[in-house]
Amino acid sequence: MADLSGRQVRSVPAVTLIYNYLYKEIILLTCTVIGVLTFLLVGLELFKVIEQVLYADVPFWLTAKFVLLLIPFVLTLTIPTGLLAAVVIVFGRMSSDRELLALKASGIGLAPVAAPVVFLAIGLSLINYWLIAYVVPECRKDFNNMKHEILTNNPMNLFTPDTIIDKLPQTRVYFTRRVGPELENVFIWKLDEQNHLTTFVRAERAEVDLNYEYQQLVLTLFNERQEQFPNGDFSKMQSGGHADQFALTYPLSSFYDKMQRHLAWMTLPEITDVIIAMESAPTSEQASPYLTELQARISFSMSCFTFVLVGLPLAIQTQRRETSFGVVLTITIVGLYYLLGAVGRGLKANAGLYPELIIWAPNYIFQGIGAWLFYRANHK
Repeated sequence: MADLSGRQVRSVPAVTLIYNYLYKEIILLTCTVIGVLTFLLVGLELFKVIEQVLYADVPFWLTAKFVLLLIPFVLTLTIPTGLLAAVVIVFGRMSSDRELLALKASGIGLAPVAAPVVFLAIGLSLINYWLIAYVVPECRKDFNNMKHEILTNNPMNLFTPDTIIDKLPQTRVYFTRRVGPELENVFIWKLDEQNHLTTFVRAERAEVDLNYEYQQLVLTLFNERQEQFPNGDFSKMQSGGHADQFALTYPLSSFYDKMQRHLAWMTLPEITDVIIAMESAPTSEQASPYLTELQARISFSMSCFTFVLVGLPLAIQTQRRETSFGVVLTITIVGLYYLLGAVGRGLKANAGLYPELIIWAPNYIFQGIGAWLFYRANHK
């Protein structure tokens, strides 16, 4: 094509212009939402870590490492949410301004307009899969190891006032105030292997010490009183006596969780190996939790694609350009999606209910609704 001066001007197809516009708008908005949400959620998690686990001062580099280990897990939540928010806001505005109607009048249907967003969703789903299957489990393992290292090197990090402490084996501890290594108004519940209460201890104060020679945590109680409950029967409560000073000892090794087959720390290939081993050599351990976890990770990694499939036509149907409406719609979809997923995870111990299949319900439901809405929007 030539302009008035006779020079050849290269025309750009309308679809290409639309794709460039959509990619620019959606990618920019997605990155913005991901950045804001990641900052807020990592800050919240970091505050909880400092308040509940790292009560004492820790080096700055250690705090920075905790933040870095939290980011991959947070991204598995913020990436799908950010993409959904961007799609809802951009397509809601385009529908409200009748831009989509104008494109349809010019012969460009909804499917070509939605294609770049769907491709973007598939790409982000693959990134999400990589994070969920490989990166997050390793980060959780390192995160847990760091917590244990801090607690065993400085036991005072274990004790937070006005919090029930469950890190000591078969023991629960509560106290109201801490001054250095001393705890005030101490309450201790000792449990048996079935977590039944066997002894209740009250003490005016206690001192926490670490015996490096014997690798023990020593909790010395002052002016303590005990009540005992044989076989966990409260009706048979017995007075356990009184002592001016009484010491409880716990081996440091007891603070470490059993790392064998800990689902949260296992990568997807490791979970698959466990399932195969169970099938080839049946054991008393149930395979259902591993099957459910395997399916849950694969299912939730597809959340980007699912959110786009349901969010895009829903934004077009509602025809609202307000950002606040897009935020509310995003929160609603994300909340319902993960709520349904939590139901499947909660049933992982009940193999008879097939939780490894129920865990796919959020994708089935939302993708079905999205396909129906997309069909209606495309033929409207």
